[in-house]
Amino acid sequence: MPSYYKMHLDETLRKPIYGGQVPDLSFLNYVSTTAQKGWSVGDSVLLPDNREFRHAKSAGSNAIKPQLGCNFTETGLLAYTTVAVAKSAGSREMTVPAATHDAVTKDQLAGGYLLVFDNTYDADVTYGITGNVAAAADVAFVIQLDQPLALPLTTSDAVEVYKNPWASIDQGNTVILPRAGASVTYVSAAANYFWVQTKGIKHIAPQLLVGGDNGGMMCMWRHDGSVDNVEDALAVTVDGYITCQPAGVVIAGSAAGNGPLINLTGY
Repeated sequence: MPSYYKMHLDETLRKPIYGGQVPDLSFLNYVSTTAQKGWSVGDSVLLPDNREFRHAKSAGSNAIKPQLGCNFTETGLLAYTTVAVAKSAGSREMTVPAATHDAVTKDQLAGGYLLVFDNTYDADVTYGITGNVAAAADVAFVIQLDQPLALPLTTSDAVEVYKNPWASIDQGNTVILPRAGASVTYVSAAANYFWVQTKGIKHIAPQLLVGGDNGGMMCMWRHDGSVDNVEDALAVTVDGYITCQPAGVVIAGSAAGNGPLINLTGY
């Protein structure tokens, strides 16, 4: 997939506004049961103002509203299972062992992940999946990886397999499943391709004390996709001088010694 600047800031896709040149971002409003041309589920776009978006596909029966967070529903295709077919380091494919799993269509797992639990080196490695052969439920099948195996895969090792998490996005009323971000626009039903904003400035439906006096700056997701202030979420009493807005992480030194040097996380 070409980068945002290569694909979407090309002169042929620009249009003049107020005498200047700005990118045409209308593609972010896309909602359709047909995949958007030129994009794969999970592809990301980073805008110059640091807003980031992911191409996704809806699942479940809930409509997805842009003022609320939407959530991942993917929980894994294959649980921890011992490898049956060994592979040499450098191989870009591996055989998913026969075990309990759903049937898969060709390349359905593209954008998913393979977790390798290497018992020889005590090294757990995560690989991206670029494709797979079609397979019936519970049978062994071959997947392709986005990078070669760094270590040999032996029959003393184990694996777990995950589908593409961006292919199953819903807006459930739950605290069990993690939030992915918020949709760019309204999505009426399942099996629609659309865009999710994962980073950058956006309005999200707030609870009462968000942005209020004595804190309220740091937000956390609620079960319904709205946001609440961290003080209420963690049930803490906040000093009158503390905002609960994270500033960064100390990477060297301390208040009692040199520095410290702080890596700012940004606003």
